[in-house]
Amino acid sequence: MLGIDIALLVGGAALLVIAAAAVGGRLGSRLEARRRRLQGAHNAEQEKQHLEELCTVCGTSIDPSNDVWDAGRWWHKACYREAIR
Repeated sequence: MLGIDIALLVGGAALLVIAAAAVGGRLGSRLEARRRRLQGAHNAEQEKQHLEELCTVCGTSIDPSNDVWDAGRWWHKACYREAIR
């Protein structure tokens, strides 16, 4: 009787391990897909922001620490001076 009880206990434990691995595998892949989706959204937002940081006049990238933000747009200092004239 003790042998049968131990065999059932070991079999039940094995089934629990297999079930946990199956559920964990599905959950892990779902979390990975969610992480990738969020990372993609973050990358898209960064790219959009980078594209918005172009000089209005010449269309090249700007340096926010040196260039001018006016009228909702970025301007190189030299381009801004030329546009004002």
